[in-house]
Amino acid sequence: MTDLKKGYTYNFLSVLMMAVGPLLSKFGLLHISPSKAAVINTIAIIFASFLWGKLTKRTVTFHFEKEIILLALFNSLGVIFLFVSMNLLSPVQVGFLGRFYTVFAVILSVLLLGERMTKKEISFIILAILGAFMFVNKGGIGNATLLGSIFALVYTFFFALTNIFIKKTLSKDKSSNSILFTNNFITLIFVMVYAVIFGDLFDSNYSVEGVSFIILSSVITGFIGTILLYEALKYLRFSIANVTRAFSPILLAIISFPFFPIELTILNITGAILLLLSILLLSLGDNKKRNELKKQSA
Repeated sequence: MTDLKKGYTYNFLSVLMMAVGPLLSKFGLLHISPSKAAVINTIAIIFASFLWGKLTKRTVTFHFEKEIILLALFNSLGVIFLFVSMNLLSPVQVGFLGRFYTVFAVILSVLLLGERMTKKEISFIILAILGAFMFVNKGGIGNATLLGSIFALVYTFFFALTNIFIKKTLSKDKSSNSILFTNNFITLIFVMVYAVIFGDLFDSNYSVEGVSFIILSSVITGFIGTILLYEALKYLRFSIANVTRAFSPILLAIISFPFFPIELTILNITGAILLLLSILLLSLGDNKKRNELKKQSA
């Protein structure tokens, strides 16, 4: 399998895992507070990462570097605002607002990573984002609280910023699992400070059902989904890897349907087709560009 195919495979599996997260997290937040959920989420990822290192006999390494401390701070803010917004909004509303992650990711990849995009790529990205918004648009966003909507936009920005720093610090010879472990270990410090000052970390009201849903969501989304994303970023440009994550509203809608049924309109269906077509053309264009570069360097 070529590096490009590896990148797209890892990225698609990551999107699939992460599409489950909002639904499971929402079930958990019906029983526990956002601050507790943020702490449980981080601890669950740390343990999953450590155990995976033991099982694969690739013990995690703690990378105490300035860049990783900074990305952990950004990740902490993303985790905190994610659970606060999830507590205030429905999974569908979070899925809608979460598409701004793609906007932030593309803009940041140009500003901070210096990635260049052709006019065709910019057009496909705009169409993909438009398709994502068309697919999830049913007017339901009008029922979202203003504060919840703001928090959702803030969390998407900080996760995009976190992944920018992941792209800058992650190399093929550095374990994705070790980066994830270090990131969340430092994140836990920031999140616990938040939970102590603004939350209810030390009270005894911990629902077994709520904790179980958060742990399950964390392992599937925060651990497996993130590891797959880190692997994908080794082979794909940041902008390309993240625009394909616009698939997640479709997957979230399908997974959530039994619990939060929705009616598809012509606008929704058109948006889904536009989204899929744009991402397909974007992927084919990226593959063609790489092949041309290989021929030039040969």
